[in-house]
Amino acid sequence: MMHAAMTSTTAQSPTVVAVLDMGASAIRLVVAEVGPKRKKRVLEELSRGVSLGRDTFSGGAIRSNTIEAAAASLDGFRRVMDSYGVHQVRAVATSAVREARNGDMFLDRIRGRTGIAFEIINEAEESRLVYLAVREEFGKADFFRSASPLLIEVGGGSTSLTQLRRGHPNRSGVYALGAVRMRQQLNLRAHSHEIQVSLLKRYIANVVAEIRVEIPLRQISHVVAIGGDIRFAAGELLEPGHPGPRELARDAFVAFCDEIERMNPERLVERFGLATSDADSVLPGLLVYKSLLLESQAERLFVSDASLRAGVLLDLAEPGGRLGMEEFQQVVLASAEALGQRYEFDRAHGRHVATLASQLFDALTEEHGLSSRDRLLLQVAGLLHDIGVFVSLRGHHKHSQYLLSSSQIFGLTDEENLMVSNIARYHRGAFPQQSHLPYIALDKQDRLIVNKLAALLRVANALDAEHLQKVERVQVARQRNVWVLQLDGKGDLTMEQMAASSRADLFADVFGHQLVIRRAGVVQ
Repeated sequence: MMHAAMTSTTAQSPTVVAVLDMGASAIRLVVAEVGPKRKKRVLEELSRGVSLGRDTFSGGAIRSNTIEAAAASLDGFRRVMDSYGVHQVRAVATSAVREARNGDMFLDRIRGRTGIAFEIINEAEESRLVYLAVREEFGKADFFRSASPLLIEVGGGSTSLTQLRRGHPNRSGVYALGAVRMRQQLNLRAHSHEIQVSLLKRYIANVVAEIRVEIPLRQISHVVAIGGDIRFAAGELLEPGHPGPRELARDAFVAFCDEIERMNPERLVERFGLATSDADSVLPGLLVYKSLLLESQAERLFVSDASLRAGVLLDLAEPGGRLGMEEFQQVVLASAEALGQRYEFDRAHGRHVATLASQLFDALTEEHGLSSRDRLLLQVAGLLHDIGVFVSLRGHHKHSQYLLSSSQIFGLTDEENLMVSNIARYHRGAFPQQSHLPYIALDKQDRLIVNKLAALLRVANALDAEHLQKVERVQVARQRNVWVLQLDGKGDLTMEQMAASSRADLFADVFGHQLVIRRAGVVQ
C-alpha cells in the first residue's frame, strides 16, 4: 500500500520518491531520485486532466464519473511509480477536494482502489510549500530579498499570495481566484466573450478589494509569478533561451493581457496552439496577475518555474526545505504577528507575554516533557491571546479562540492551529472542560498539551497584567511543597505578583504544585 507517511532518506544511496498533486484541473506526478546530500534528480513528470474543480465549484461535490476518471489516472500513476521502485510518496490535495462536501469519501475510495493515501493540505501549508520552491529557485536573487516582494500563484481553484520581508514570509493568504472556479461559478460559457471579460473583471476586483485589507499591495516592490498561465505569457514575450531569471516589463505584460482579452478560447487555440483546457484558463489567470501587478509598485514581473509539486518534493527530500528550526520559528511568528495586526492587537504586550511564557516553558522542561514544536505553539498563543478584544473586551478569550480557529498561520497545520486557539482561550476564565466543544474535539494527547501550555500562558499573561512589560525575567526554584516563581524586573512588581498568584490555579491543577510568586532576591 502506498502511503503518505515519510521516513528520512539515507545519505549513502539514492532513494526514489514520488509526489502527487491533485488540483482543480489535473492530477500531476513527479518521480525523483534523492541522492547524497539530498541532491534531487527528476526522473519523470506526468499530468492527467481531471476536472475536479468543475464539479466542486459548480455543484459542491465530486461526481461519480469524475471519481472514476481520477481513480483510473492514479492507477496509471501507480504503475509508473512501481516501475521506478518508488520507496516514499507524498500525495496532496488542494482546494477542489478541500471544499467538496464528499472530499473525505472521495479520498477514501481512491485509497481503497489505488492504495494511495492523499492528505488534504490547508491554505497555509499550500503557501509554505510554494514558498519553499520559489526560495530554492530565487533565494539568492536581490529582488527576492528586497523590501517587500509578493509571490503570486494562480491555479485552477485559487490564488496563493505570500508577501515577503527580506526574503521571509510575512503575510500569506489563499483566495477564491482560480481559473476553473471563476469559469464555473460565473457560468461563463452561457455568455458572449465581451460579457465574460466584464464578469471576470468585476469578480476579480471584488476579491482584490478583500486582499487589500489583509496584504498591503501598494507597498509591494517586486512580483514573482508562478503558474502555467504566466509561463505561457513569458514564452510569448521573451526570446527562447532567455538567460537568467525571466523578467517581464510591466507595460509589456499589461499590453499582452489586453491582447488576450480580445480573443475567445477558440481564437486562442488557433493563434497560440493551446490545448482547449489551457485556452479556457489563460484569460482568467492572466487577468488575476494583471490586476495584482497593477495594484503594486512593481515595474517588472519575475516568472518562476516553481510549483506546489516542487515544494512538496523539496520538503520530502529535506523536511523543512532547508529551513532551520530557528528560521522556521521566525517565519511562523512573523505570520502570527501579521494576523495580530489585522485585529489591531497590542504587539508589545503580545510579544512580552510570549517571551515570559517561553521562559517558563524552558524553566520547566523536565516537568512538562514537551517539544520545541510545542514551545512554538505557546509562543504563537502568547502573541495572539488577546486578539478577541477586537470583537469585544467582554469574554475576549472566547473571541480569541474563535478568531484563531477560523484563521491560518503560515507553517502550522490545521490541528496545530486548533491547539493554539484553545491555548489562547484558556489564558483567563474557566479551566478546560469536557463541555467546551472546541477543546473536547482535540484528541487526548493534544488536550494534555493544551492544558500544560495554557497553564504557563495563564501565569505569563498575569505577569504583564498592566501591559507595562515590567517583569523582565522569571526563574523557578523548586522547594519541598511548593515551587517559587522568582521575578526580576523594574519598578514595583506588587500588581504583577498579585495577578500571577490569582492566575496560578490552572498551573497547580496541571503540575500538582502550588506556585508562590516572589521578587528575585526576597527571602521569606
